[in-house]
Amino acid sequence: MAVETIRITDANVHFPVRSGLFGQNKRIVHAVDGVNLTLNENETVALVGESGSGKTTLGQAVVGLQKLSSGRIDWRGKDVDALSGESMRGFHRDVQVVFQDPYGSLNPRQTIGQALRRPLLLHKTVAPAEADAYVEDLLDRVGLSPSYLYTDNFPHEFSGGQRQRIAIARALALNPSVLVADEPVSALDVSIRTQILKLLQRLKSELKLSLLFLSHDLGVVRFIADRVVVMYLGKLVETGPVDAIFDHPHHPYTQVLLGAAPSLSRARAHNRERVTIVGEPPKPTAPPSGCRFRTRCPFAMDICKVEPVLKDLGGGHSSACHLDGPALAP
Repeated sequence: MAVETIRITDANVHFPVRSGLFGQNKRIVHAVDGVNLTLNENETVALVGESGSGKTTLGQAVVGLQKLSSGRIDWRGKDVDALSGESMRGFHRDVQVVFQDPYGSLNPRQTIGQALRRPLLLHKTVAPAEADAYVEDLLDRVGLSPSYLYTDNFPHEFSGGQRQRIAIARALALNPSVLVADEPVSALDVSIRTQILKLLQRLKSELKLSLLFLSHDLGVVRFIADRVVVMYLGKLVETGPVDAIFDHPHHPYTQVLLGAAPSLSRARAHNRERVTIVGEPPKPTAPPSGCRFRTRCPFAMDICKVEPVLKDLGGGHSSACHLDGPALAP
């Protein structure tokens, strides 16, 4: 039976936006709207969607960098908002993040050795005398050895791939069980991406990590994910095992994403006729009523003005769409 590490229940993140000469006009951006999601032990869940879908905001909420407007996030059965003291420190040790830009996430004034030793000493996870040996082990684990080539140098002295390995080592310093990776390979050269993805896969297997992987690159998602969650304009529109999403996409938006990734041979085989978006993206301060994709969906019907609920399609595959079957025949 799967053991949950993170459970997200009816999560909402709304940002007020003011406009006008004196800021008298107030509108709300619905960045995340009513999302429910679980992440199990030793599982990779990929959050996918185009820019503005809400995936990064949700990822930030999971690691505590963004407060929910309403809803709840549970870590190992405990409400994160109710944690304090040592329990909160335990949460922050156990749930770590790898950011998109490895250079921006590292302090340019700290050597790599200092950056990796600092969390160890702050959280007192190892004795000061043992910190250097622990740092050496971290660097070796992410494929950077011998350690003396790295510990006394600064972030600008390394390549993008090396900096991302260093960022991953820092995230692993406190021995977490949950890793949130926000577009961790999108800023890297294509030749380096596969190396970093294979590193994450190996670390997940060796350390029994739960990985929440945020990406817009479906080729990357196909490679690394166990389960896929598709978001559009703050809403969860489809979720399921990776093979079900890629081989039998149900929601038109999912089919649009797959059709926009021609390198996916299975997606091309399924989408003999590409689903094309119509119209312009809606404003995040004024999302459409009902299905939020309906103003751009070529299959929109009158019933789409009523908000759909996630419908169980079997095998852990669900879709929030009024269509009885896939928009395209296999």
